[in-house]
Amino acid sequence: MNSFDTLLANINRNNIHPPPEIEEVLNFFNSKKPMRDHNRCHAYKIFRYSVAKECKRIGEFNVTLIGRATNHLWKNSTTHEKSEYSNLAQRS
Repeated sequence: MNSFDTLLANINRNNIHPPPEIEEVLNFFNSKKPMRDHNRCHAYKIFRYSVAKECKRIGEFNVTLIGRATNHLWKNSTTHEKSEYSNLAQRS
């Protein structure tokens, strides 16, 4: 088993779905740029934030692996799970 497969096996999807609270998302995006850019805050970016947070929780900091895991998990998320992130992005 390679490190990507190990990472996927160790990710707790319950920490990714449902998405984080809107306050947490706004704090994250506001910390990256003083004036929030609504184009930067879309569903996939919020999802990536959640995946990265979970990866860091389990001790994975490799940006490439986190990106691959994000792509894999997004593609395998249900329509309902994706719509929760889309709704959050619209509110932020």
